[in-house]
Amino acid sequence: MALKLSKHPAKAAYAIYFGLWTVIWFILLYPLIYFALSNPKRYRFGHLLRKFWGKMLLLCNFVKVKTSYEVPLDTTRSYMIVPNHTSQIDIITLTVKLPLFFNFMAKAELERVPFFGIWFRTIDIAVDRKDARKSALSYRKALNWIDQGNSMVIFPEGTISNQVPKLIKFKDGPFRIAIEKQIPLLPITIMGNWEVLPDQGIFEGRPGFVNQYVHKPIETKGLTLADIEQLKEQVFNVISNKLQSHGY
Repeated sequence: MALKLSKHPAKAAYAIYFGLWTVIWFILLYPLIYFALSNPKRYRFGHLLRKFWGKMLLLCNFVKVKTSYEVPLDTTRSYMIVPNHTSQIDIITLTVKLPLFFNFMAKAELERVPFFGIWFRTIDIAVDRKDARKSALSYRKALNWIDQGNSMVIFPEGTISNQVPKLIKFKDGPFRIAIEKQIPLLPITIMGNWEVLPDQGIFEGRPGFVNQYVHKPIETKGLTLADIEQLKEQVFNVISNKLQSHGY
């Protein structure tokens, strides 16, 4: 989808400003990023670099993120992290604030994004839903990452809808993987990202506050693939109810 520059000068200027800092910090860190992502043994270092990159972007662009937890998070476990998808900066705020090592699994188009695409060609997993063979390979790669003790982030909506913040129907993928690997689901409700940098075809934004609420993990031990629909409904309601409680 081609982006149109906002008709609001201040919002358009902010989006351009955000984009410039994104490029500047990536160029400054690129030698280290390239070194880290050139070998899977250094991917955890790459994750730390992405955290630092994200922190600098949020700082330079005047975005504050508060993360709250329903219960203390056991950082020794692997999770299937399932947030609502609202904005271009969801990946940044999640990376900066979650105290876990995780990989993102998202649409193949992210591989082709200038600068940012390097993550989805290495540490993360790009899914080409139009190619069954490539989708199967991505699925196996996700299972392999989890076998290595990593957590995984999959946005269950599959895309950023045109009705943000209202949720759209969840896809089966993250729930299928969580059940297959018997790891807990970790729902996260993101609030405010779409106001900072929306993704509705207009290139605009503004400084602001983002709230991320990490819900209590939902166990999958003992569940089978027959429980996918029940899990989808449970997580959907958890996130939807939190949004509604904040007036969205």
